[in-house]
Order: sequence, then structure tokens, then C-alpha cells
Amino acid sequence: RLYPPVSSPAERQRYKAEFGSELRRYKELCADMDRVNERLAQLGQQLDLVPEDSAQYQVCTSSHLLGPLGFFPCSPEYQDKKQESKTLRNKLFHIKRMVSDYDKL
Repeated sequence: RLYPPVSSPAERQRYKAEFGSELRRYKELCADMDRVNERLAQLGQQLDLVPEDSAQYQVCTSSHLLGPLGFFPCSPEYQDKKQESKTLRNKLFHIKRMVSDYDKL
């Protein structure tokens, strides 16, 4: 509803500008989630090397190790970013399709 088919060159330009700004935000969100996933993979590798009942295992599973990442995949912050990313992705595909359809005419 917010992005009906493009009907003029000015509207096409507005859609392209919107696409550019939303794409930047989408890339930021993806980078944040990639950092969390990479850190979790590293923690998983560390956990594979130590017994579950050891003190080192407990340290590896504590939240302070995520440090600057600031959120877990199960946290509300991560879930919000994940949902925003999904919404932006759909929006970007739609805008791109509207501009492409206009260009075909």
C-alpha cells in the first residue's frame, strides 16, 4: 500500500532514494547479526573442547563473553533486529520490483 506501482519519473526517483536509505539500514542489521552468529560459532568451538562440568565451560557459557555484541540470539533485542531485517528485506524487494516494472514500460 505504501509503495504502489510507479507512475512517474519523479516517483521512480523517490523510490530509488528510499531503497538506498533502507538498504543501508538492512546491511547494518545483517552485519550486527553476522557478528553475533560468528561469536556464537566461536563459543561453540570453545565449548566443544572442554567438559560440560568444568569451570571453564561455565565461563564460556556466561553472558559477559559476548561483550560488545550486547545481545543473544534469543534476546528481545536480537529478535527485534531480526524482525526489522525481515521487514526491510521484503520492503526492498517490493520497491525494487515496482521500479523494475516501471522501467519495463
